[in-house]
Amino acid sequence: MGLLHCGSQARATEKSYLAELQQRAAEGRLAERREWRVLLHYRRNALGDGVISDADDPRFFLASEGKTDPAAELAATLAAFFSTAPVGAQPQSAQCAFVARYTWLRQVLGFDPARMSVHACEDYTRWKAELDAEAATFVFTSAYLNNPASLFGHTLLRLDRRRESTSTPLLAYAVSYAADDRGATGLMYGIKGMTGGFAGYFELQTYDQLVRNYSDIENRDIWEYRLNLNAGQLARLVEHLWELRGVRFDYYFFSENCAWQLLTLLEVADPSLKLSDRFAAWVAPPDVLRLIDAEPGLVGGVTARPARGSAIRRRYAALDVHERGLARAMLSDLSHLDQPDFRALAPDRKALLLDLALDLRQQGRPATRGNDGEASSADEGMHHLLSARSALGQAPSGFKVEPYAGRPEVGHASRRAGLAVGHRRGEHFIELNARASFHDLLEADAGYAPEAAIELLGASVRYHPDTGNARLNALTLIAIESLPPFNPLLPRPAWRAQAGWTPTARRNCSGCLAFGAEASAGGAIETRWPWRILWFALPGLEYELAANQPRAGLALGTGLIAEPALGWKLSARVTRTAYQWGDRSEETRWALAQHYALKRDLAVRAEWTRSGGGHAVSVGLQFYF
Repeated sequence: MGLLHCGSQARATEKSYLAELQQRAAEGRLAERREWRVLLHYRRNALGDGVISDADDPRFFLASEGKTDPAAELAATLAAFFSTAPVGAQPQSAQCAFVARYTWLRQVLGFDPARMSVHACEDYTRWKAELDAEAATFVFTSAYLNNPASLFGHTLLRLDRRRESTSTPLLAYAVSYAADDRGATGLMYGIKGMTGGFAGYFELQTYDQLVRNYSDIENRDIWEYRLNLNAGQLARLVEHLWELRGVRFDYYFFSENCAWQLLTLLEVADPSLKLSDRFAAWVAPPDVLRLIDAEPGLVGGVTARPARGSAIRRRYAALDVHERGLARAMLSDLSHLDQPDFRALAPDRKALLLDLALDLRQQGRPATRGNDGEASSADEGMHHLLSARSALGQAPSGFKVEPYAGRPEVGHASRRAGLAVGHRRGEHFIELNARASFHDLLEADAGYAPEAAIELLGASVRYHPDTGNARLNALTLIAIESLPPFNPLLPRPAWRAQAGWTPTARRNCSGCLAFGAEASAGGAIETRWPWRILWFALPGLEYELAANQPRAGLALGTGLIAEPALGWKLSARVTRTAYQWGDRSEETRWALAQHYALKRDLAVRAEWTRSGGGHAVSVGLQFYF
């Protein structure tokens, strides 16, 4: 009877204390505090009359209506702290499953340990000790055109360990947010990615794994931005990451993506930051990085980590004609290390060649041949190169490998709107145009890869003052172009793919918009006189549908892109298409354009096009935001 009496008395005490805490929380309106809102990932709902959490996993909430009711969730959370019942995505007591919530409420309400039992969270303690986080670094990896989910780059957050120097961070852990897209291919991949059909999860990986994948395999340049978080802010971040393990979010390619979700983590660390509110329907990783960089005092030092492919291209470009011949020869025969041509080089040039050879070997080049002419193993070849490099004992003088993709925060914003005037076939027009993302090959290279273009959801509307008519002139769904100049050490094809609606040149459909799709692949070369000029040829296939009349055929697009001065680019293109299926015909399209950046987010553009016996010319301003 005495034990029963003590047990019931303890429960009554806890019940009384819970009621007291819930009353104090309600009176203090803690559920309206930003600290609580960011911990639960609440934001304004579509109607603006309430809030909704971005978390889509019911295990993240302790109240049945917790996804939309912050006060109910707070009351239920306090109640759960008095229980040892397992909760959360990784079931354990509420005090241990939701450490960040517990820590903040304990600080605000001053929990009395004599009236609320404190649970030992051994799993969390071990996990936190393994992370051993002392600082955080925001990491941006450049675009990867072979993966639609990474077309605009990728972001992650590195937790720098206390026992490692900042110069050797590869054993640190990194937090990324990614979609579980297993089993989705083709059209369904795009549909699910745009409609939230994928489950998104926060993941923790060692940073060296990510660097090997991004830098060495995918050849993506990496930029690292050290964040100025104090000890308390970093502790909140780590506690919240523990809460998010295994929690599902709906993943959206263009809104609730990796970049946007990392902003919500920074807001947990420092609730005074209001970063995620700056974006609505569209979030591009470079825009997020520009926002973080503009936040006073948030970013400390910036470090570049060039991809191995960038290092190979930079080193090869730094060689003269004779040295390039030696570099190509060394790919198939390491005996050239002992030849007079190589021995006659200055030590810094030898070092440059050997560094290039080592990068190529680590890039997975085939086994080379040793002095005996027999195929040597990769280990033997690597040892030979390392020994020769070590014997020099110096680096190439004055040579530093820089990423091919520049610092993303210095580039223009990805969204664009424009106003232009012009005429087509003698009829004047005023054009309004806009683009959701991202970059085309005429725009300034600062912050972007110089030979890659990705444009998504672009449209132009033309108003004709003479007739008073306004109509859609073009609608681009997607346009991707990659024109890497030929490099014998890293041969990559040039290619282009696009889909959307443009005016057709058919004589029986004047003024019609036609849906068109194009896929082409070829090559590009680069010359440096009198300016940097990129020449390309892209044979491929084109399909067009206008007035219910389809046609398709072979096409050849050729042209050049020149850069007479920094921020000023010119382009000339001609495309010849022989439509052999459907409405059989031939067509030649010509296009000239120039783009001059007046400042980072303002440019002037002029264009001339000719097709189907008519031509159009326009000039206008482009605004980036």
